[in-house]
Amino acid sequence: MNSFKKILLLSIFGTQIAFSQHKISGSIADANGKALPFVTVGLLKTDSTIVKATATDQNGYFQLGNVSANAYILKASFVGYQTYFSKAIDISGTNIELPTVVLNENSTALNEVAIVSKKAVFEQLLDRSVMNVANSIVGGSGTALDVLAKVPGISVDYQKEQIELRGKEGVLVQIDGKTTYLSGPDLTGMLKGMSSDNIDKIEVITNPSAKYDAAGNAGIINIRLKKNSSLGSNGMYSLGLGTGAHFRGRSSLGLNHRSEKLNIYGNYSLNKGGNFFDLAINRNQPDGTLTNIITQNTHLVYDLLAQNAKLGLDYQLNKNTNIGIAWTVLWSDLNQTGLASFNARRSISLPIYSEANTNKSLDDISQNHLANFNIQHSFKNKSQFSADIDYGYFDKNFSNTLNTSTIINDENAEKLTPQLLNKANTTININTIKADYSLPLSKIWKFETGIKYANVVSKNDVKLKSGDAGNLVIDSKLTNDFEYTERVNAGYINIAGKIKKAEVQAGLRAEHTHSFGDLSNPKQTNERDYLNWFPSLFISKALSEKQTMFFSYSHRIDRPNYQNINPARSFVDLFAYSTGNIDLKPQYTHAFELRYAYKKGTNISMAVNHVSDLILNITNVSEGNKIYRSSMNFGDSKGYILTISQPFTVNKNWQIQSSLTGNYTLFKFDYEGKTFHAKNISSRLNFSNGFVLPNGFTAELNGWVNSPSVVTIMENSWLSNVDFGLQKTIAKKIKMKLSAQNIFNTPLAKSVMHGNTSFQQARLTMDTRVVMLNLSLTFGNQKVKAANQRKAGMEEENKRAN
Repeated sequence: MNSFKKILLLSIFGTQIAFSQHKISGSIADANGKALPFVTVGLLKTDSTIVKATATDQNGYFQLGNVSANAYILKASFVGYQTYFSKAIDISGTNIELPTVVLNENSTALNEVAIVSKKAVFEQLLDRSVMNVANSIVGGSGTALDVLAKVPGISVDYQKEQIELRGKEGVLVQIDGKTTYLSGPDLTGMLKGMSSDNIDKIEVITNPSAKYDAAGNAGIINIRLKKNSSLGSNGMYSLGLGTGAHFRGRSSLGLNHRSEKLNIYGNYSLNKGGNFFDLAINRNQPDGTLTNIITQNTHLVYDLLAQNAKLGLDYQLNKNTNIGIAWTVLWSDLNQTGLASFNARRSISLPIYSEANTNKSLDDISQNHLANFNIQHSFKNKSQFSADIDYGYFDKNFSNTLNTSTIINDENAEKLTPQLLNKANTTININTIKADYSLPLSKIWKFETGIKYANVVSKNDVKLKSGDAGNLVIDSKLTNDFEYTERVNAGYINIAGKIKKAEVQAGLRAEHTHSFGDLSNPKQTNERDYLNWFPSLFISKALSEKQTMFFSYSHRIDRPNYQNINPARSFVDLFAYSTGNIDLKPQYTHAFELRYAYKKGTNISMAVNHVSDLILNITNVSEGNKIYRSSMNFGDSKGYILTISQPFTVNKNWQIQSSLTGNYTLFKFDYEGKTFHAKNISSRLNFSNGFVLPNGFTAELNGWVNSPSVVTIMENSWLSNVDFGLQKTIAKKIKMKLSAQNIFNTPLAKSVMHGNTSFQQARLTMDTRVVMLNLSLTFGNQKVKAANQRKAGMEEENKRAN
């Protein structure tokens, strides 16, 4: 196969479709100025992935159209001439006509030239921000949850086990464009079990278009996994060992075989290790006409065994039709043991009237399966059709035993139950069908439309026994069955094109939802039927070759996740538990964003959002000296977010990427019989330092700092984290990484809660100061990049499974 055919084949596999499409053109000549016809011209990403290719005409002229806004390198090759590589070309908002490229003659045979340019760890693109995990030393040495906590704008609330984007809950988390179908503890548990060795990049989309599900008021986090689909056979193996207070190890294997029409791929990863959870709470709360001053300390030790596997096949039926099947599964086995201590008094000067120690033992075994079939077809009129059929299944068996020993309990205090056994089984079945169609209306306008059907059935069987050890009886008040069914029918239209010099995209999505919740004890049902319209608008305009403005608007919804509406209780100890809220309503968001981009990497954005029926997971006072955590519709919030992203080059061996986010939010809500007006002024600084050291070493020093913040009644203190990593390529295909995370062992949460009649102070630490050594090995053919990863149909439903 000659050079031109090779480049053309690569371009088919490497082409990416994006909103902003431009063209780049120019001419090629020899040293004497004579035009060179039939020169192979390729457009490469900065990591050497070929995006498009063509050949010059009789006059040496070439043109590459439908190019997404990004940074590229132009490659020109011709027999008898030296291969030409340009400097990075920033295509960010306008068509580009290049100066004439001159090829110099070469009297010797040409060798293959490799592009060694390395993508920055953090990139700020026009419509999304990206963390290139594969290029990060620190990020590539932990778990997926560790990596998310390092992405600018993303924070992980380990106490509530929630992922937040720019200070907001309600994030849609996807893997390769498909929703994880989990939320809360199950989502964070899955991400703890996923090795970052498998992750290529993390994309953050703060304002998605109408093509996406309307769920996710804070935006979308898309975790892109590595998929090296080179011709022939290839693979990757990695092994990581490390320790903090507890040992942990992780390993992953990826295999791939590809012919011209068939691609078979699979990967498997295992994560084994421990952690601890230290939570200290001091609280004051009313007890009728009296007051309780309470101290709680909980120390839990975790032992996690998590496995992830993916198997897939892509087949080209003909030049216009491709089909694919994929199966993804997560198995997780979490064991938890520990001690929770509790004491209560009526005032600081009075003696303790109630004191107890609770030994806790928890087993949590879960599995999550996802099967996908997809087909794509291109028509002669350049229109395209794609369809996905997905089936998801989630199963969780939960067993929690509390053995409580009473140390002090006066005659007026409630008698404590010596033993409590809480068993729960949750199954969730999800079926979705999705179809999309796109039609070019002209050279500059494109029409898109699509439909989707999703059906979810969640069943929860909770049995709670209490009493003396060896003589437990069913607690009829707390034992129940809860079944929830939800159907969503959706459709959208989207049109994109140019008006004068501005790129415009406008869309409208409609979603009809019917849901029904049925609780057995106490007997209660909740049925909802509603239709919502979700418009979106995107405009980008190049102010000059170096400057671009971008505006976006979208209307979004967050339906409650399936466990947040399940009233079953889950106990930390006898004095603290969590429960769902069957009456929880969806929350809605109007989101606006204006962004300015200058040159390569400098971005300034101002986002405004208004949230109604705001959903928050909040702590409430219950039964005198008890508390419970539950999700509530809290009222409204208005947020104003300023983000500045700027790279710095100190010298050729030291580069810095920084991102500063400022947040001003106003809350209006009712709590404990009082209307509150709260104000939040906070900021977050992310920084990443990349160093090139002697003897082939590279290093990273990354970190973040959170200023104090307010979320309704919760005030959070200063938080920070610093990581360091060192990397060296030992051999051509063997790489070593040594990383130290959370060097200063800072806490994960420090908060104060001010209610109308109650007060709470909490501090959370975990085993996060960890040193890890990772070795990775690639084998087989690594020369040809993979095809685009397929985005399938399940967009939102699994996110809400818990």
